[in-house]
Amino acid sequence: MNADEFPGAGELPDALAFVAPNRAEYYVAIDRADGPATADDLEDALEYSRPTVYRALNDLQEIGVVTETVRLDPEHGPTTAYETTLPAAEATASPVWDRARTDGGMTDEYPRPQPPLPKGTPKSR
Repeated sequence: MNADEFPGAGELPDALAFVAPNRAEYYVAIDRADGPATADDLEDALEYSRPTVYRALNDLQEIGVVTETVRLDPEHGPTTAYETTLPAAEATASPVWDRARTDGGMTDEYPRPQPPLPKGTPKSR
């Protein structure tokens, strides 16, 4: 999988902005998998080493975009697998960002900055 396969902004959860850049690759691979994906699946699909795969999975679990589950494999029995917590399209529909779009880019959580007061003026906001 390479960067050209990602269609663009709006598909990924905002939380991915706070982890290493290649973590989006793992998120997309898990989200597009047919059911929960195992570490082996990700290792084969993304061509990273097993320790790298597990580091990425831990990062994605820490920010809450991936959860651990059990996949029943007919050949090997129960296997630890991973799935996204929300489909990518829903994960970007954050109420904070929706409010920001409707309010001209600002929200109550992030009020518009006020100009500095002249020196000697008491602060009474």
